[in-house]
Amino acid sequence: MVARRIYHYTSEGAGYTDRLSQGPNTGSSAERGPAGTEGDATRYSPRPHVAGTSRPPVLETRRRKTAASSGATACLQAAFPGRSSVPGTLSVLKGPWDQVFTAFWQRYPNPYSKHVLTEDILHREVTDDQKLLSRRLLTKTNRMPRWAEHFFPPNVGRHVYILEDSIVDLQNRTMTTFTWNINHARLMVVEERCVYRENPENNGWTEVKREAWVSSRLFGVSRAIQEFGLARFKSNVTKTTKGFEYVLAKMQGEAPSKTLVETAKETALAVTEKAKDLAGKAATTKKQQYT
Repeated sequence: MVARRIYHYTSEGAGYTDRLSQGPNTGSSAERGPAGTEGDATRYSPRPHVAGTSRPPVLETRRRKTAASSGATACLQAAFPGRSSVPGTLSVLKGPWDQVFTAFWQRYPNPYSKHVLTEDILHREVTDDQKLLSRRLLTKTNRMPRWAEHFFPPNVGRHVYILEDSIVDLQNRTMTTFTWNINHARLMVVEERCVYRENPENNGWTEVKREAWVSSRLFGVSRAIQEFGLARFKSNVTKTTKGFEYVLAKMQGEAPSKTLVETAKETALAVTEKAKDLAGKAATTKKQQYT
């Protein structure tokens, strides 16, 4: 079986539909309304699709290399020479590792993830050494820069498909994720590696080490595309972090911080109400002058 989650966004909030199926038009589904409604984190029980009970070969290779961080990085650099890389960054999520681990699987949908359309669980298993291996396929919108549209016909797909491999080590309390796009690879490939572990100075927080590489095989414009990819990646990291913080706040029983859109709407509404009030007062004053 394949577990698919389809995300939908409305002005009232975000929600999703879960579908378990063996084929394109079979199976059952369960819907969840706007994010934050009762039971929004408990109704999703994914069933993995395991091809011949064997894990994907790339996932197996990464499982073996995860213990040696430098080995995994060297492997990626050897496979894709001449790529632009994002300097490794270290950030902190204000939540314990267990909570961050749980939030990782529940972080969609959120107000910062409207570009995420679907999620398919392709493989999931617990290994003999008690590690959880997962592979997911994510569908996201893919907005090209205007200057790049001149190089491609209008029928080029506007969606990008992302593979995400994850390895969870409960014993050492680490989670390592690898993501990369599998379409538009000639235009640009963006790879990311993240390691989540307890903050050594505060076990109530979780630190995230993030690395990324951008490559392009388009002759003549590869450098410009790589620079664009790096800028887009940094912007997306900001959204990812804010989305993670939003989900963690909900899990911790706190009111999530307002998004920029929500703040802008409230400000615009306040300005409109203020203008109406001033206009009403001006009309009253003018009427009194003529009576």
